[in-house]
Amino acid sequence: MHVVLLSHEYPPFIYGGVGTFVGNLAKSLRRRGAKVTVIAGYPIPRQGFVESEFGQNGKEKDINVIRFPYLNLSPRQIWFQALNFKTLSKTLEGLNPDVIHGQSSSTFPLILHLKKIAPTVVTFHTDPKMELDLSLYSLTRGGSFVDFRTYALGYPVWAYGFKKEFEMSDAAVSVSRALMEQLVLNMGAKNQGRSLCIHNGIDIDALEIETSHFVSNQEEKEPIILFAGRLFWRKGVLYIVRLAYLLEKKYKLKLKIVIHGTGPLHNEIKRDILEYGLTNIVLRGFTNRADLMMDLKKAICVVMPSFFEACPMILLESMCMGKIPVLFDLPYSEELTENGEYGILARNVADMAMKINFLATQSDTRLLENKIRDFARSKYNVEKTCSEYIKLYKSVANNT
Repeated sequence: MHVVLLSHEYPPFIYGGVGTFVGNLAKSLRRRGAKVTVIAGYPIPRQGFVESEFGQNGKEKDINVIRFPYLNLSPRQIWFQALNFKTLSKTLEGLNPDVIHGQSSSTFPLILHLKKIAPTVVTFHTDPKMELDLSLYSLTRGGSFVDFRTYALGYPVWAYGFKKEFEMSDAAVSVSRALMEQLVLNMGAKNQGRSLCIHNGIDIDALEIETSHFVSNQEEKEPIILFAGRLFWRKGVLYIVRLAYLLEKKYKLKLKIVIHGTGPLHNEIKRDILEYGLTNIVLRGFTNRADLMMDLKKAICVVMPSFFEACPMILLESMCMGKIPVLFDLPYSEELTENGEYGILARNVADMAMKINFLATQSDTRLLENKIRDFARSKYNVEKTCSEYIKLYKSVANNT
């Protein structure tokens, strides 16, 4: 079977979890014997990336990677299609795939032509209506105009593309049950083709290799609390400052919260840190994968105070490493932690601070860490994810 994976994000050019998802799935499909071609993008300019990591068109561990340029500004997925529409279409025709597997917002309007080439599967990683609602809600609660511009002003185009991908695909896949419920609520049930949930998957062997060594510097071994993600309102990043304040001023906890990522609220977070006189937050900014994995290995827990997520890769990776996720008690977090059996769910920031302080000072966490590790490596292994996608590919190929 020849599978074409279509995504503007693909390593090393990653801005979120979509690129990691596609990379993990591509390698797993190849291990299963599938012929894999990745149609992906590269940003112009290539800010934030090491030139030597950039692979031109060609073989990448038996995966054929074909790249096309896009402007390195939002919405990147639209620029990816707009600048390369004809070339992408001709390239896909020449590949003669059995299945084309696109990612949400990277597949329309191309899907109008893709369906003439091969059965098309689209994986959905978020919900435009939820992003719109949260961006509007954030306007009087510390959110940024950048989010409003992206998720509110851009909503009509974004939502229209999502709906067309959902309706026209031979199979629409959500990465969580909670996300599928939102998609169906906002777009209606799929009238043709299949709709189903397949969780994202982690390449366990690759994760082991990435995290198999410790650094020698003793200071670098000190345990931390980790946050990783784009610094915008929906991620709950302003709550991290409040959390840090409670941990330092109320509980006198010495652990540092290390933040990987940047975004429109970066400067506001810096101002809040100075205003409250906090010494327990480290802002790493936009970092490379190796630095993130090193800090993840040192973390006693991973905090994710998001108001909405689908199936975040950093959460799954941390759980596969036996790190305790600390989240607000919301549908997505209940689903991914089995109602808190494999994580800690908090009612609010004060509750989150209290539970982190207990973890750090009074609790033997080894049993819980091992439980989380074993559960996640069984539930979120990319080999399981890959098996489900292969079944789906065969199903849509046989029905067309």
